[in-house]
Amino acid sequence: MPIQENDDQAGRIVSLIFTVRNLIHEKAARVDSRKVSLLQLITLRFIGCEHPTMKEIADYLGITAPSATSLVNTLIRDGMVVREAEAEDRRKVRIVITAKGTGYMKKEMEYASRKIQKSLEVLTRKEQDELEKILGKTAERLRDK
Repeated sequence: MPIQENDDQAGRIVSLIFTVRNLIHEKAARVDSRKVSLLQLITLRFIGCEHPTMKEIADYLGITAPSATSLVNTLIRDGMVVREAEAEDRRKVRIVITAKGTGYMKKEMEYASRKIQKSLEVLTRKEQDELEKILGKTAERLRDK
């Protein structure tokens, strides 16, 4: 395949990724009952798994530290997360999800998963498995670079 065709295909794939991302955001969002944004929900999930520092949150989301601070401050205000100083080095602060945050995140992730699963019904089970494998390989490759 000539280089030009590869570039065109890469462009189409990138465009599809952005389109799918936007549609997932649109379909997974609850119009009336949302307490937090999709970005806050993704952040809650990351905090629940990692107990990160503010810098780690900013790096994970690809945003600036001040933006991460603003995002986390909103979650703190809503009782979803708390700041906790490390026992060994009190200067190092980790963000920890609360029981309220965990319950909310689980409920919203289940809702989003049901919406996405409904969208995936257009694919056969084998195609869904292949899509998961392809996305996993792509994510792994991007992490390595």
